[in-house]
Amino acid sequence: MVGYDPKEDGRINSKFEVAVAGSVSGLITRALISPLDVIKIRFQFLSFELLTELVHRANLYNTREFSVHFVCGGLSACAATLAVHPVDVLRTRFAAQGCMCAVQVYKTLQDAVVTMYRTEGPLVFYKGLTPTLIAIFPYAGLQFSCYNSLKHVYEWVMPANRKHSENIKNLLCGCGAGVISKTLTYPLDLFKKRLQVGGFEQARAAFGQVRRYRGLLDCTKQVLQEEGAQGFFKGLSPSLLKAALSTGFVFFWYELVCNFFHCLKRTDS
Repeated sequence: MVGYDPKEDGRINSKFEVAVAGSVSGLITRALISPLDVIKIRFQFLSFELLTELVHRANLYNTREFSVHFVCGGLSACAATLAVHPVDVLRTRFAAQGCMCAVQVYKTLQDAVVTMYRTEGPLVFYKGLTPTLIAIFPYAGLQFSCYNSLKHVYEWVMPANRKHSENIKNLLCGCGAGVISKTLTYPLDLFKKRLQVGGFEQARAAFGQVRRYRGLLDCTKQVLQEEGAQGFFKGLSPSLLKAALSTGFVFFWYELVCNFFHCLKRTDS
């Protein structure tokens, strides 16, 4: 079970076990999908667990409710994003300049950090933070809340004689949660990436038209005027594939590791 669940007191995992489960799920998923956001995932599962437990101990809401998972998931993702956003900006810059581009603005990671700091100031490492936080809150919130909701739907829809193993259910529901959350929040993710590559347009000249944006609202306006509503969803298909696989595997491995710890406790007792 993802998040604190008072109804499962007999199998509540310690903070260390939650951290290990989040770390393993993040490491395995990112090794298969994208080898970067390991720290973000590790921090986000742990912080989500702490927040849902805090809600339960404060006797505010039922921690199994959709709204609780949505808010706690969103807050945990925002906290993790603040910690790793500079790394995300660096990744976007390197991807934007392209490995085959004639103008290589940044030759190494160290060169990128020094050059960006000197030419654009320290705030460059938090470019695109506003749309990132606006997007990550509902994205992560929907991931956690939709995942648990889809598990309930699965139990209700699937006949008992056709139900697959618990691990398959976790994987399928995780994939579904990833697709739903990514589709609903994709425009903000697109704005974030376009704002992050601003400031080194010379490296983008070889790729064709170079656009400059003065902020989130200006970016939204230009995309709508020049590319139409469909411009908000450019590149959605590969993003959906990645979101389905990454989210599905994260929840799959997280639940698997938590169940492993639970089995160890039962064996010891």
